[in-house]
Amino acid sequence: MTISQVCSQAELQIKKTSRSPQLDAEVLLSFVLNKPKEFLYAHPDYHLTKNQHSKFQTLISRRAAGLPIAYLLGHKEFYGLDFMVNKNVLVPRPETELMVDEVLNYIKINLRSKIKNLQLIDIGTGSGCIPISIAKNLSRISNIKYYGLDISQPALALAKRNAKLHHVSRKIKFIKSDLLKNILNSLFIIHNSSIIITANLPYLTPAQYRANPDLKYEPRQALLAGSDGLKYYRLLLKQIKNLLRTAPSALPLTVFLEIDPGQTKKIQKVIHSYFPLTPILVQKDLAGLNRLFVVKLNHHISHSRKEV
Repeated sequence: MTISQVCSQAELQIKKTSRSPQLDAEVLLSFVLNKPKEFLYAHPDYHLTKNQHSKFQTLISRRAAGLPIAYLLGHKEFYGLDFMVNKNVLVPRPETELMVDEVLNYIKINLRSKIKNLQLIDIGTGSGCIPISIAKNLSRISNIKYYGLDISQPALALAKRNAKLHHVSRKIKFIKSDLLKNILNSLFIIHNSSIIITANLPYLTPAQYRANPDLKYEPRQALLAGSDGLKYYRLLLKQIKNLLRTAPSALPLTVFLEIDPGQTKKIQKVIHSYFPLTPILVQKDLAGLNRLFVVKLNHHISHSRKEV
């Protein structure tokens, strides 16, 4: 069969599970042929070999079943870099690039000229796309220590491979940890340093998860977060509060949290239950939706309200 024929046939097969069947078919065929998409447009009458057609049909069948394109290809672009992905990690989303942007801007504007020690701790690191992208863009700043934490050992294994791929494996230490648990009150925390915590934790409710069947092949533990989607952010904020309480010296600390826009009021309430006098900066994504919450803390902790 020709390129034109197999693409037309594939689009019909995946139109029920794909929002962009033509693009998906072209991307998968380009992958099988190891050719750019321009080749498909320039050679619509090119005949696929039997082996090529078989490989393409296998991929299309898996896409029709709902498997994400990134898993089929084994990689996904994020912040201009190519990341390996598999079933053990969440596929990096474009909206998460906002967090990388804001962290880079924060470091360059507020900290670059006066950094003595800076620790960047990414929690729920998955593929490692957040700390790797930041480390790659700040390669000339040597006094930053990076940590990528995840409860999943297979996810950490993939993150290490991505760090090596992008030549930052010496900069980032990946640690198995339930949120901050395994590095709290340990030698990992350098006192009298600036700390940045980035967290793109699971934030879907069961109802949201059920309403998005296209998520079924991604790891559930990277998506679901209790009845209101804020289970893990509560736990993390509690750990951060304990860290600041027990630290023997001031710890200027800034936290970047990605959320679902519909959780805006709830996450504000949760943050203020632990840090009632702390201002919260809300950043919008490209769609104009509340996506990123930035919380600046120090060693002084006011008496909190009742935790929610």
